[in-house]
Order: sequence, then C-alpha cells, then structure tokens
Amino acid sequence: RLLPAARASSPAMPDHGARMILAVALVVAGAATLAHAASADALTSHLTAFARRASKDPLVDRALEAALALERRVDAMFAKVWRVVLDNFHPFVIAGPLTFAYHEAVYFGAWTPWLAMDQFEYFKRWKIQPDKTPSKEMVMKCLTKLLKSHVFIQLPMQMMFYFVAPYFGFSLAMEALPKSRDLLWQIPVFFAIEDFYFYWVHRGLHHKRVYKYVHKIHHEHKFPFGIAAEYAHPVETFFLGIGTLLGPLFFAKHMVTLWVWLFFRLVETVEDHSGYDVPWNPTNLIPFWGGAVHHDFHHKTFEGPYSSVFTWCDWMFGTDKEFRKHQLKLRGGSESLAYPAVFRGAPNERSLPSKKVD
Repeated sequence: RLLPAARASSPAMPDHGARMILAVALVVAGAATLAHAASADALTSHLTAFARRASKDPLVDRALEAALALERRVDAMFAKVWRVVLDNFHPFVIAGPLTFAYHEAVYFGAWTPWLAMDQFEYFKRWKIQPDKTPSKEMVMKCLTKLLKSHVFIQLPMQMMFYFVAPYFGFSLAMEALPKSRDLLWQIPVFFAIEDFYFYWVHRGLHHKRVYKYVHKIHHEHKFPFGIAAEYAHPVETFFLGIGTLLGPLFFAKHMVTLWVWLFFRLVETVEDHSGYDVPWNPTNLIPFWGGAVHHDFHHKTFEGPYSSVFTWCDWMFGTDKEFRKHQLKLRGGSESLAYPAVFRGAPNERSLPSKKVD
C-alpha cells in the first residue's frame, strides 16, 4: 500500500493484516519483558549487575559510579521535597488541590515559550501553518473556557482521586518513595500505554455518530496553540484522562511517580498543540516521536493521524496515508527510509527550496 509518489524511494509498507500482527507481537513482547522481572528493583539490579560485568574498563566503572552518585543525589532531593510536602499538607490536599495547582503550573508554564515565540516574526519560519495565527479573542476564549473546565471538572476529579487511590494501592508514604532509576523505564512505558489507549479512543471520537456531540469542541482550533491541548468536552476530558492514569496504575503506586509522569505528559501535549516545528527541540531526537508535526496535521485535516505521542499506531493501522503524502512533499519528494521512526521534512512549504516540487 505505497503512495504512488513514494514507490521508487520508500520501502514497501506491510498490509493491514501484517500491521495488526506486528502490533500484537510488540504488545505481547513488551508485556512478557515486564512480567519476566519479579519487581522493578530486581530488573534495575539485574541491569546494573550486567553493566558491571560487561566491561572491566576503568572508564566504564567511573561512568557507572558517577551515574549511581547522581542517582543518590536525585533520590535524596526527592526525599527532601516529599518530606516537606508530607509535613505541611494533609493527604487529601496533596491528592487534590496541591496536585491541581501543580498541574496548572506545569501546563501554563509549558505554554509560555510557545506563547513568547508567537510574539516575534523571526520564529514564523518554523510555524507549521505560517499563515495562521490565533487572534487575542480566540486565545482569551480558549483560556476562559479552559479555566472553567479545570476548576469545575478536573479539580473535582483530582479530589475524588484521594478516595479512589487506596483501592488501587496508591501510596503517599515516605517509605514507598520510588527510586529515580525506575522512572527511566516507567516514563517511556507510560507514554507507550497512553499513546495506544489514546489512539483508539481518539479515533472513536471521530466516528460520525459521536464527533459532533463531543470531539468537535476540541477541533474548533484548526491551527492549534499550546493551551488548546485540554480545550475539550467534559466527556472527552474524562475518558482521555483515564489513559493518562493507566501507566501509573499498572506499574507504579506512588504520587511522586504520578507527578513526574504528569510533568512529561503535559509538556508533551502542549508541544503537540504548539503549532511549531523548531529544529532544536530535543524531542526531535526521539525515534517515532510525532510531536507538533504529527498532531497539527490532524487538526488541519480533521482526519488521521490519531496518535497522541508516537507515529507507530497510525502506521500499523493505516491511518497516516495523507500525513505521509504531505511529509513526502516537505521532504522534497523523497520519503525517509526509516519511516515512521524518522519522517520530518521542512516545517512548512515556504521553507522548501524555490525549485518546483512534484
């Protein structure tokens, strides 16, 4: 199922059945890998022991010792900060209002650099839709509705989490504080779980019988900007919020892990809606990372791709055809041989060389 313009330069794509088999195989392999370890501590201990046995090179030993020293410092910092939190706030306040305040600080803080870039003509060269800029009225309307949604929907949900969390084994206890090394594998796993869940829920929200009642609100912004990420119908907010919690519920049981995950998740979703594809963004180095390029195209076309984070679900399930065709144009007609792990071209058609591109 190749695009006509890409047949000569890109490898053959698997058909839909093969993609399904590949998806199932990846999920099973991932689950088996995680199930093999008796615990997160056992897994990380095995990895550390393997690293020590891998080489007797003094440079490797020194690097490993430096990494372990850094880990101890980070763990000590977590413990110090969490002790202050526990000493000054009731568990209900931590799980509810304090988590809400943390969410607001991270969410709007993540938007700040993208908002600043909107004020300067210089950065438009990296704007994905350079002719489209949200008006002040549009931003204020979004901000007003967003704050209402946060206060009257998200805050009550977060306050309810205090009563629900114990049933899932969640803890705020000092002795259960997670190790920073565990976060190194947990955060990527959380992203993978959330992305797979988001893909199917999001794709379902685009069904013609559902779209106009729920998801249409989010698509009021055809050229999104950072804080439009959470501009959505309450039903959508609730069901997509479940996906954010799935990873921590399966593989972590502490509020600190949830806070760290929430930081990365919020920064990612604000970036997705930023409207910019800047070359120095460190997420450009992550294979399969969709970013703003992936999601902005969805807002512009109201069709696929549907994933929130990575490109693999849309590739596996065949919902990236138009996006792939567009990226082919932005790459001067030559698709990346590593698609969908690597796919970026020019940020917009203005940035292409002046010669005609078929």
